[in-house]
Amino acid sequence: MERKDFLVAEKEIPIVVPKRLMVFAGHPDDEIVSCGGTILKYQALGSEIVVVVATSGLGGYAKTAHKEEILEQRKQELDLVRTALKCRVIELGYSDLEVKREIISEVTNLIRDFRPQVILLPHFSDFHRVHRNLSLITREAIYHCSTGKAYGGHERNWTPLGVYYYESPSCKFQYIEGSVFIIVNIEKYWVEKKEIFNRVYKSQKEVLERVLDWAEDTSILRGNEINSKYGEAYIPMTEYTPLKILLI
Repeated sequence: MERKDFLVAEKEIPIVVPKRLMVFAGHPDDEIVSCGGTILKYQALGSEIVVVVATSGLGGYAKTAHKEEILEQRKQELDLVRTALKCRVIELGYSDLEVKREIISEVTNLIRDFRPQVILLPHFSDFHRVHRNLSLITREAIYHCSTGKAYGGHERNWTPLGVYYYESPSCKFQYIEGSVFIIVNIEKYWVEKKEIFNRVYKSQKEVLERVLDWAEDTSILRGNEINSKYGEAYIPMTEYTPLKILLI
């Protein structure tokens, strides 16, 4: 091997592409804000994507008079997300989210049905109650899928090969003690992520203007840490699941 070929090979990183990737979002928009670049990247690599949205996100209005209007707009936005991300979107439809057996059962069986190799979810210390509860629900669901047969699991065991917590405006990784995270290079996908967000989530422009600013500032920071322009950070979850697929 010539030296120039060796140097090129040294820079190349082998990628294990999951066949199926599942993203859990507390509200519509979480999937784009926190994981949008990663979704676009792995979809381009050939992964089948499904986004599970737990609530309708009716908190996304600045004026009370606009609440009903926002409800209809949210439905339209999720249809746009399906088209823009070219993925399956499952709406659980809860107005709020509590850690209850019925919801844990529903999420457990969604994972068993879809059989994702990789799962992305909020962190369990997230300041936002819906994000935090969704994390706790999904963590328990993964436990049941991997180790037991509760909630109709006979001959349906499924263990993901990579489970990752994503960063959010209400859960910044620099404030999580002892956090070790990996960063996905989304340099090629940042512009598309931002364009989709602005096009799809018009109903929340006033509420989420600062959120998008956070997403851009954080993506630049994470990108700098891997010598790229933009990145998205994740903390691996390894309880009851192996870490066999590394996101890059």
